[in-house]
Amino acid sequence: MRKVFYKKMTSEITEIKLTENGFSLNETFGAKANLFKWNEINNIHFSENNENVIIEKSDKKFVLKNCNIGWYDLIQNVPLNFTNFDFAYVKNFIESLKPCKICGIVALNKNECIVCENVPWNSAMTETEIDYIKTKQLDFYSESINEKREIKKIAEPEHGFKADKNWKLYI
Repeated sequence: MRKVFYKKMTSEITEIKLTENGFSLNETFGAKANLFKWNEINNIHFSENNENVIIEKSDKKFVLKNCNIGWYDLIQNVPLNFTNFDFAYVKNFIESLKPCKICGIVALNKNECIVCENVPWNSAMTETEIDYIKTKQLDFYSESINEKREIKKIAEPEHGFKADKNWKLYI
């Protein structure tokens, strides 16, 4: 699984992982993951701009940002008993995503990929679509290439995003 997400981030990165009865938060350089069970959470809802999820427990309240790895997986797996959670927004948002020809993940939103943070090729660009995709794939996979790690030739679902079955690796 790639951990190339959110290259723009320079500070703390939190990874959210689903568990059988809830989820865990693993903060960078954290000693151990914090475990949260769904039955210990009183309320879960989006912030006004839908970029954060606010989680309220009896003893504290905390915010998970959409730049956290696994956030999109989490919002798709919130149990239905949380009536303040906007399930319709999640469904509409996920269904609105388009496939990214660069990374192969269905994560293209508002003309930028959530995963690889690239914009799709368009006719105003000077290079051909294939050349543009090759250049961006070389950049996206540069670390794997430099470390001589194999790059998968098919996209796989990850962190709550589907894979594009028609994706092609050009490098």
